[in-house]
Amino acid sequence: MEAQVVHSYDQDMKADVWVREEELPNPALEKSTDVIVKIGGSGVCRTDLHIVEGIWRPIFDLEGNYLPIVMGHENTGWFEEACPEVEGPKKGDPVIIHPKITGGHAWIAEGATTCMPRALSRDWIPKADTPNCYEPASGIS
Repeated sequence: MEAQVVHSYDQDMKADVWVREEELPNPALEKSTDVIVKIGGSGVCRTDLHIVEGIWRPIFDLEGNYLPIVMGHENTGWFEEACPEVEGPKKGDPVIIHPKITGGHAWIAEGATTCMPRALSRDWIPKADTPNCYEPASGIS
């Protein structure tokens, strides 16, 4: 898959290039709660720029191994595949992936450890100890 990858922080946002397009392996199901979403679109928001600036570096990158990372966490697409423990959406269902824990009629996927998509007006919410939605294969891919 092609992806937009950040390799280094730029606190002053003065670099000519912040991301590089790279060819990465397609995502694979590894954990029992993993899902794969075929991305249809991904926005760039201030959160992405905060990653580049290193604002959350003292929180998420204490050991200096957070980068490289695929950018994008405000994503839309279609549910593609899931491990057997994941119940709910079916292949082809439209989804929105978002990092926020939302209210309303929400349910938590049992054993969820990463951000999950919103499908058919039901939120899939990461457990409270999940810091954000940036995983190795994020949305701008």
